Amino acid sequence: MTACLLETRTVSRNFGALAAVSDVEFRLEVGARHALIGPNGAGKTTFINLLTGVLRPTQGRVMLKGRDVTDIPEAQRVKLGIARTFQINRLFRGLTVLENVYIAVSERLGIALDMFRPAGARRDVIEEAMHLIAALKLEDDTGRRVSELPYGRQRLVEIAIALGLKPEVLLLDEPAAGVPSAESHIILDAIGSLSEQIGVLIIEHDMDVVFRFAERITVMVGGRIFAEGTPKEIAADPEIRAVYLGQAYHG
Repeated sequence: MTACLLETRTVSRNFGALAAVSDVEFRLEVGARHALIGPNGAGKTTFINLLTGVLRPTQGRVMLKGRDVTDIPEAQRVKLGIARTFQINRLFRGLTVLENVYIAVSERLGIALDMFRPAGARRDVIEEAMHLIAALKLEDDTGRRVSELPYGRQRLVEIAIALGLKPEVLLLDEPAAGVPSAESHIILDAIGSLSEQIGVLIIEHDMDVVFRFAERITVMVGGRIFAEGTPKEIAADPEIRAVYLGQAYHG
């Protein structure tokens, strides 16, 4: 069996009488390319918030590499190897691409307060940031402010920032949201080039992106796991097609 990076054990989260997530058992393996799909209100973002520590479960446990991290706060989970991007990006729009990635690397190294020292003083940080920028094919945008970039390239900057934290688990919340379908391949190519040691979980509504990316798919409905399997198995399931994918989807 492939080693497990991230796992939930009967995790639930209630908001008053509303059960947003109920008894979810989930595993993300080393090197996984896993998608989490489901209709609006299915509990997907709440579940990601439980994985990252934004929320604490009402019951159940969250395990990272066999360690119970249920009570460990979000910032500490980042240091333990969990990085996340958001449905609406949270970049420093007035700063350049290089400055945004530089900050992420500096945070990981614990030297963020030094970021305004002369650039030559931290050539190691600049070199690492430039390596990430090159890996995401953003070299031509290095000195541009994020606010000047098309939305799809802002998504790539966000992924570069997440990778600057050197995660073992990368959680992408709708990475293709707002990106023209003709440009979604840029994001998929970037994810495809990641180390096989990084487990990647995406939430995504674009089924073309999901079926091009995922090796395994989990379907959530009403806060529960409705089904899980390979893309072929999910696409062939008549109940999933009727409830979520739609009869028009042909795989």
